[in-house]
Amino acid sequence: GWGCGGTGQSSDSVVSPSFYRPCSGCDDLIGAIFELGRTLCRLQLSDEELALFTAAVLLSPDRPWLTESKKVQKLQDKIYVALQHEIQKKHSAEDKLSKMVSKLPLMKTICNLHLDKLEFFRLLHPETAMNFPPLYKEVFNSELQYSDPRES
Repeated sequence: GWGCGGTGQSSDSVVSPSFYRPCSGCDDLIGAIFELGRTLCRLQLSDEELALFTAAVLLSPDRPWLTESKKVQKLQDKIYVALQHEIQKKHSAEDKLSKMVSKLPLMKTICNLHLDKLEFFRLLHPETAMNFPPLYKEVFNSELQYSDPRES
């Protein structure tokens, strides 16, 4: 997890952004990731809530390469209903889901920053990018095709 589960640790006690300083040019991305981690830790999500929220985020119907976005939207809606049920079952704050959903723009920003960094890395080190693990290539190649509007 984020290092802030039921351990009582603060979100800064596991790893700090300075740990990743050797990644030059990634300060904005790393800072955004750690800010997201801190804000999610403050929400004190249960394992179930985090799993459902993760599923809802991953099942994003607005990916440009999707062919069945309406089906993905229906599935995502069902996951949000399950997440709301889980939050109510745990008697959490009523605004917890809206606080979680309010993090989606930051997550989109992080995703776009990551894609920009990957594309820059791919251009700088094409021989290394060609040797990315197959799953990594599968996940990010479809996104990279759409990361630069000048390419379309």
